[in-house]
Amino acid sequence: MHEYLDALLFDEKTPASQPESAPVAEKNTAELERLLAQATLRDQEQEQVQAKAQAEQAAAAKKQAEQQRLLELERQQEAEMAAQLEKQAEQTQGEALIDVPPPPVSNMENYKQGDFQALFFSVAGLKLAVPLKSLGGIHQWKEANTIFGKPDWYLGIMTNRDEKLNVVDTARWVMPEKYTAELAESINYQYLIMLGESQWGLACETLVTTESLSPEDVQWRKGEGSKRPWLAGVVREKMCAILDVDAMVDMLEKGLNSQD
Repeated sequence: MHEYLDALLFDEKTPASQPESAPVAEKNTAELERLLAQATLRDQEQEQVQAKAQAEQAAAAKKQAEQQRLLELERQQEAEMAAQLEKQAEQTQGEALIDVPPPPVSNMENYKQGDFQALFFSVAGLKLAVPLKSLGGIHQWKEANTIFGKPDWYLGIMTNRDEKLNVVDTARWVMPEKYTAELAESINYQYLIMLGESQWGLACETLVTTESLSPEDVQWRKGEGSKRPWLAGVVREKMCAILDVDAMVDMLEKGLNSQD
């Protein structure tokens, strides 16, 4: 019986040796912490990727908005200039010359009798057109040699073979009231449009197209006594000014700009 009781006592005391399982618990805790750390790192990396994607999307949206704003601004400027040209054409009726001699007889009357071909070109967002029969030629742009004492719209002389061509800053000549330092910086002349058989050429940025026009397509200048003899009329559909080449050459020879 004593041995039995001793055995019972011995069996009850043996479990006290079980604390050896503590290292296993510590190992499991360390593994869990490692897994949690890895999960946290993956979450951080995913957040960084998402933040980068959102930043790129925001930058792209901002760039697109800026491009749209510039496009709308360009369209607005073209519309304003076209409206101004149309208004100028309407105001010419009944206007008398004061300090400008009467212009020479223009060949533009011939263009009112039937269809004619015209070259369309652009300068600083403004579209201009010259009848092909009044076109003296087109030259690639070369830097002009400046001559002092000339009007501000006179860029200088461009040499082409044996010819010396007078270069007109078209944007400054046609619309001096809108010519700013910012506009001047943005202009990139590429061609010289020669006026008839003269030595005068208009600097232009882009050759748009050649197209046939009928007299009905043009809102013609009314009256010969006009302050703007260079403006033969306006093609409403294309928001484009038709140049009276003969009258324009006469004004250039006299050192006048479009507003004189």
